[in-house]
Amino acid sequence: MIEQTNAILMRRVIEEIWNQGNLAVADQLFAPTYVNHAGLITDLVRGPEAIKISVALYRTAFPEFQVRIDALTTKRDAVVVRWTADSPTRQGRLTGILVSRIAGNQITESWMQWDQKGVTQQLGISPINL
Repeated sequence: MIEQTNAILMRRVIEEIWNQGNLAVADQLFAPTYVNHAGLITDLVRGPEAIKISVALYRTAFPEFQVRIDALTTKRDAVVVRWTADSPTRQGRLTGILVSRIAGNQITESWMQWDQKGVTQQLGISPINL
């Protein structure tokens, strides 16, 4: 039962926050002590406010992007999501894997691996041959 609840919570994060831009939902779905242990600003993304800023930045860089869940697995308090984000405006694609820990019906911490090199190339801010 808890695994199903955690899967629903993660689907809400992706659909409501990332795809619809409903940033207020972050206050409900992320713990005040939430920390992202990976990404561009490792361990500096803390709490729901940081999620709101992160989502706003990505949605600015990739207008109209949509995140698709390619696979979602839960085990006890962990949720693993393999995802793809497409941006028709920039004709870009971003892929990654997110692992989140959930306690008390809120995400408390996350680890993410994604194609940073591919994104920076699509944005034209890094050489093709790194």
